Amino acid sequence: MKGERPKVLIGAPVYLPRQGGSSTYFSNLMERLRDRVDFIVYSCRNPDAAKFEDQGSVKVHRIQPFILDAPKLFRYIVLPPITFFQLIWLRMRYGKMIIHAHSNGAYGFIISILSSLIGQEMLKEVQDMSDPGYNIRMGNVTRYVSTGTSIRDQLISYGVPSDKIITYPSLNPEIPLEVRKSIKQKPFRHDGDMELLCISALRPYKGVEYLLESMRMVQGRDPSIKLTIIGEGGMRDELLGYMKKHGITNTTLRGFVPDYHDVLRMMAKCDILVLSSASDEGNPRVILEAFQFERPVIATAAGGTPELIENGENGILLPPREPKAFAEAILRLSGDQGLREKLGKNGRRFLEKLPTWDDLASDILKVYRDIWKRM
Repeated sequence: MKGERPKVLIGAPVYLPRQGGSSTYFSNLMERLRDRVDFIVYSCRNPDAAKFEDQGSVKVHRIQPFILDAPKLFRYIVLPPITFFQLIWLRMRYGKMIIHAHSNGAYGFIISILSSLIGQEMLKEVQDMSDPGYNIRMGNVTRYVSTGTSIRDQLISYGVPSDKIITYPSLNPEIPLEVRKSIKQKPFRHDGDMELLCISALRPYKGVEYLLESMRMVQGRDPSIKLTIIGEGGMRDELLGYMKKHGITNTTLRGFVPDYHDVLRMMAKCDILVLSSASDEGNPRVILEAFQFERPVIATAAGGTPELIENGENGILLPPREPKAFAEAILRLSGDQGLREKLGKNGRRFLEKLPTWDDLASDILKVYRDIWKRM
């Protein structure tokens, strides 16, 4: 197929208009490569979007069952037959394609099996280490793309050769200048409630239950501190029950916010971004987005987060699953305008030394073209 545009199947369980994670990653990557690559996006159903969209060089199929929050056994029983036949149908419709897929969960597991069965080379995105080694290694994988050095090291420990790994410790989120200028940033010194923001899926590995326990402690000492949590997930009812049981009134579960620019506006208007991940975290993009608006960050040292935050310099880094320590950090930073300003400005400077999405896209395009020549 030498001379033709590469054709790539993107396996992204979460895709636009949903934001975050694989959706943000793959949409940014495709935007930079759509003039040189033809993409077929295979994603989950979304009640707010069409099942099929023809965007020229990007064809979007939202046809997978959306059962990300269902019990694990249920996912691994229900998804394989449905997903397998859908993937075969896409292959028959579009012909040979390179596979570039998110590695995690049942979705990544099934698409990896298909790549082995049909002998199709694939790139595998590893954005966290929530899956066991056998799932990560599954598939006819030509390259792994790891989000950070901690994930790279874990891949090597699983037996993945280092020369098969493309590592980007983190990427400058590159929020367009016109967007940043249109969003008014909250000053460090102000009157009124201290507003905290958490952008997180409501799933166990994100540790939101520990954050709520922290806010219960904070509530009794400084009622002017408020928290808004953006995100959805299977733990929502459990978390609401915990809040009701303990009388937590300083926290709001906002749910999913569909407009990405609205999320950025909320970020720019908060005083502190908080992230309470308990485990399996990659390099959280939300931290880098907060740095764009000079927002100070309190986060747990889960996964690759310590690659982004130097404790006391551009954020506060805490052990996971320690609500008391998190509560103390919230109270300390809320009461220290000078420290908030220092952390926020140093976070913005941190972005200046990071590679860009164009750098990553250039590397990925080289891999696409190398594989395509062999097909």
